[in-house]
Amino acid sequence: MTSQPSTASSVAAAGVADRTGSPFQVESFDRPSDIEKEWRQLESAGVATVFQRYEWVDSNVRHVLPHLKARPAIVLGRLDGQPAFILPLQISRTGPVRIATWIGGDHSSYNFGLWSREAVAAMERLRRSEVEAMLGPALADVDCALLDRTPRLHDGIAQPLAKLQSRPSPTEGYSFDLSGGFAAVLARTDGSRRRKNIRKQERKMSEAGPLVYDTVRDPERARAALDFFFMQKGQRLAEQGKANSFAAPGVQDFFHELLERSAGMEEPLLEMMELSVGGKTRAVKGSGIHHGRVNAYFSTYANDELVSFGPGRALLFRHIEQCCENGLSAFDLGVGYEEYKTHWCDIIHELDDIHVAFTGLGSATIRAVHYGEQVKNLMRRNRFLWRYLRLAKAYLSQRFST
Repeated sequence: MTSQPSTASSVAAAGVADRTGSPFQVESFDRPSDIEKEWRQLESAGVATVFQRYEWVDSNVRHVLPHLKARPAIVLGRLDGQPAFILPLQISRTGPVRIATWIGGDHSSYNFGLWSREAVAAMERLRRSEVEAMLGPALADVDCALLDRTPRLHDGIAQPLAKLQSRPSPTEGYSFDLSGGFAAVLARTDGSRRRKNIRKQERKMSEAGPLVYDTVRDPERARAALDFFFMQKGQRLAEQGKANSFAAPGVQDFFHELLERSAGMEEPLLEMMELSVGGKTRAVKGSGIHHGRVNAYFSTYANDELVSFGPGRALLFRHIEQCCENGLSAFDLGVGYEEYKTHWCDIIHELDDIHVAFTGLGSATIRAVHYGEQVKNLMRRNRFLWRYLRLAKAYLSQRFST
């Protein structure tokens, strides 16, 4: 049975539109399936990232949210009766505070929402107070919204929520253009030397047997490649004393469902690429595609006798080459600084953490969050203290997750 939006929420939203002059009619829904038709319309013709596609959010709601003790709050805005925007949010409690955040957590690199171009233009005319008043009734039982890793710009479109209170995120995203083909990409990134090194590494690896790169289409092999990633990544993070977000309850089921639902898609939400040598898996990558843009989610490699030849670097090189051959437009290596990203990427995506208070308790929570960020930034400048904090966090995470 399809759930209906709260009548009180719908009426209140309409009333706010009348008072503030906002052109939007805003409602909140309990499940992505309640507005699947509107979602797919915005996904197809609007502006969004792969992390807000329907299957991505729906699978996360099914497998991850129950373990977080969170519930969905899918905010839909209409403009002249047509779907205008969707904000895929979840509501959870931290003590007495009810907080709205993006669905996807650590596994959603970019949180832009879904927007029609008409909605983007209409949002530009609203003041901050009008945007807050528009969202408030749809999130009537929420104290504040903490909307992290929100791109300032995506596909040439400025973030429509940018007028809300925000601070720069402590991380950023890295990508590069694929236009002109692989030769042009290499020319822009000093790639001739990299190509020479990769070929040398491939010759060394091939001494152990036939070297094969493959985009895995067979469902059983794709599941095996994904499980290879979970196992190898878990081992590596444990060795480094880091918490493993892929081991959180429901996360592996979420990615397995993404893989299953991607079968036959022209632009899959999760596609596995594998490097095998001598019939053994040596490295894997998981990525998704939306509107010609490739988003690399994760990668890992086997810590075996071939590890010194860089199977992970070789797989990335050949994956980028394949994407160019397939006519894709951009390659995104995701958020967070890693040295290898700088060898490829010449575009840095600035991200903001957007914070909105709806109650006095929410305002106090946001002030506490900002203070905590200031303390954390100070600690990051002390290498010894920051390393100790990360080790302690990883230890506590492992201790209380078992």
